[in-house]
Amino acid sequence: MRKSIIRTFFSTRTALSLLALCLALTVPLKGRMLFLSTAGDDSADCVNGAAFRTLKRAAGCLRGGDTLLVRKGIYSGGVTISVSAAREAPVLIQGESLEAIISGSGEERDAICIDHAGYITIDRLTVREAKRAGVGVLHSHHIRITRGRFADNGTWGIFTGFADDIYFGGNECCGSKKQHGIYHSNSGDRFVICGNLVHDNNMCGIHLNGDPEIKGGDGVLNYGLVEGNIIYGNGAAGGAAINMTHVQDALVRNNLIYNNYAGGFTVYQDTGTFDQGSKRVVILGNTVYFQPDRGRSGANIQTTSEKVLIAGNIFVSGGRRGTLEVNSDHLETVTSDHNIFWGVKPEEMIERKERKMGMDDWRSLTGNDLHSRTADPQFVDLQRGDLNIAPTSPAINAGMPLDSVRAVLARLGGFEWILARLDSLPDEDIRKKPRPAGSLPDAGAYERDE
Repeated sequence: MRKSIIRTFFSTRTALSLLALCLALTVPLKGRMLFLSTAGDDSADCVNGAAFRTLKRAAGCLRGGDTLLVRKGIYSGGVTISVSAAREAPVLIQGESLEAIISGSGEERDAICIDHAGYITIDRLTVREAKRAGVGVLHSHHIRITRGRFADNGTWGIFTGFADDIYFGGNECCGSKKQHGIYHSNSGDRFVICGNLVHDNNMCGIHLNGDPEIKGGDGVLNYGLVEGNIIYGNGAAGGAAINMTHVQDALVRNNLIYNNYAGGFTVYQDTGTFDQGSKRVVILGNTVYFQPDRGRSGANIQTTSEKVLIAGNIFVSGGRRGTLEVNSDHLETVTSDHNIFWGVKPEEMIERKERKMGMDDWRSLTGNDLHSRTADPQFVDLQRGDLNIAPTSPAINAGMPLDSVRAVLARLGGFEWILARLDSLPDEDIRKKPRPAGSLPDAGAYERDE
């Protein structure tokens, strides 16, 4: 199933159109072209056209405006890059293909550590088998990591700490031995995590954590877009596919989450003040599927979280937990509607503070999910990994119209940033197909052709 769905998603022009939106690379306007090559010479001067043998030597030559082209080959990691480039003269480190491999981290923790730097793009590299992270981004800004493969690293594929204005798009992050595929942490604002394939990591697929207990910031991740990611096979040691703690103003849409071992989405806080808790989160148009007798809830909204909208999703439970779990103490600010629920007994569809209930009781308690349905979403071919919806699916025309989304957010108040994003981003599904194809958008990550 995994290989089939990856092939379906990545082998068509869909992938190209997704990356066209997500991966507008910043090309240096001026500067030198440098090379990393297995035939390079570390004694070469730092001049235009120079070819070096080790990443450490090549990285030491970089300055604003430079491009470092990494030739095919295997190079040792354990390198720190601290170049304060500028918007008009960024640094580009680019592999000529994914056969440009950075392996291990030597005596360091991370294979590549970007520290106190700005305006650097790392594109099309394979980074593997570091002690800690394939790439760590610390105390930096405007860092882009695109089209790479981050595999079998000790703790994380990609990790950040106190990093603002980051963009991670079109990467494969897999096989993290201890924790997560992508971990964005420590008060990092204005983040975009888009179009990544995140699979078979020991804990979360994507973990977002503001970390109030870590001094140096406000303890909150603000202003994030998490869109179009495919996330599977994560969470054997616990952790949701997309875990959000101390996250505020986040739009999470058009993600495909399937065959994970723990939760789908979790919105919560684990330390800090109420003001540092998760709030103003929109979970819109995603598909979450659990295999029978596996996994937790499709979405879990924990006690201190407030102002959350859960709309237009497909949630298929593995049967152990309800499709939706809402434990928020601010229930009047949690809105759920236009969803498709399936996979659990009708009388146990929703969970609230240790109580399981059916849709009628949930609607009576909250007024939520008046337009939602309890029905088999009818995927095209679940056994072969095709989670598109069939022509007879109840998800067709079942999603929440954007005008209704805007009305809910305006009523809840404080969603100005997300409303502006909804106005500026195209209304599309995971494949960049326009929504709606019919009279209303379809529920889930895929829009069906009419």
